[in-house]
Amino acid sequence: MEKLPPKSRDHEWMGKKIVEMNKTIDQNLIFIRHRIMEDLRLLKVKKKHNNRYVNPYEMKSFDGMFYDKKN
Repeated sequence: MEKLPPKSRDHEWMGKKIVEMNKTIDQNLIFIRHRIMEDLRLLKVKKKHNNRYVNPYEMKSFDGMFYDKKN
């Protein structure tokens, strides 16, 4: 801390600008993170539906039936 140069108006202005830019970057990163999470959720749903389409008889339980895994 002792080795830091004394504050000047230029440094103060730069600091405020950096803080402002950081807020904008944080908002954009949050938005991108939500988009990625939504894409991953949709990908899981697509995989599930695709597996049902490729092998429709793989489902373990049908309406009104009980499937016993022990036998």
